[in-house]
This record gives sequence, C-alpha cells and structure tokens, in this order.
Amino acid sequence: MPSYSVELLDGEERGIRVECDEHGEWTEFPPDRRSGSLYCEGCGRELEIGLHTEEWRDLGELC
Repeated sequence: MPSYSVELLDGEERGIRVECDEHGEWTEFPPDRRSGSLYCEGCGRELEIGLHTEEWRDLGELC
C-alpha cells in the first residue's frame, strides 16, 4: 500500500503539498481550495483530498 506525505507550505499564503512517497508524484493546493485530487501514475491511483486547514480539531474530542 503506498504512503503519502502532507506538508504545509511556508509563506504568506500557505498552501498544502501532497506527495506519493514511493513515486515522487506530487501536487500543491492553494489555501483557498477545500478539495482536490492527486493522481500518481506509478500507483495508478487517484487520491481525493479534503482540505481543512483552519478548523482543526482533535478527533479524540468527539462527543
């Protein structure tokens, strides 16, 4: 099973970079995007991504 890295980018408008660790395929999402996809040709898979950077909460705190 492939693994992916998620990185918050530095700078005034901090976007998000998602990368397939095995094949090096990556894409960057601007901070105003709420969803997107990454297609890795090496894996032959498309990863659908939901971006929630401002409303983070610990999932252990769910009622």
